[in-house]
Amino acid sequence: MRRSGGCIVRLEVTGHAGFARPGEDIVCAGVSALVQAAAHGVVRHAGAKATVHDEPDGAYVLEMLAPRNERAQAVLETALSGLRAIAAEYPRHLSVLVSTGRRGARAEHNRPRKGA
Repeated sequence: MRRSGGCIVRLEVTGHAGFARPGEDIVCAGVSALVQAAAHGVVRHAGAKATVHDEPDGAYVLEMLAPRNERAQAVLETALSGLRAIAAEYPRHLSVLVSTGRRGARAEHNRPRKGA
């Protein structure tokens, strides 16, 4: 996720959870459900302007074109909360990164480092 001016402006999901085989991976399924529900909520229910890219390789990007929409931000904050909950349960299979987009800005990253 990327924030700007206190608003979530981008949600991007890449990679594979690797918890189980494709089609049986509950971490992947949970993340996919949250992200797709957030995209639908932002566009259809909050009426926000956003672009959604669902790539064949599994990458998914939601880019807010007009992020100052309170309802859309509530949906995105809820998705972020859900992603953090999944990451807390499956820290070896999901990382949540939140960036402010500024150089030198600290980012939240929950995945334990190898050897830690």
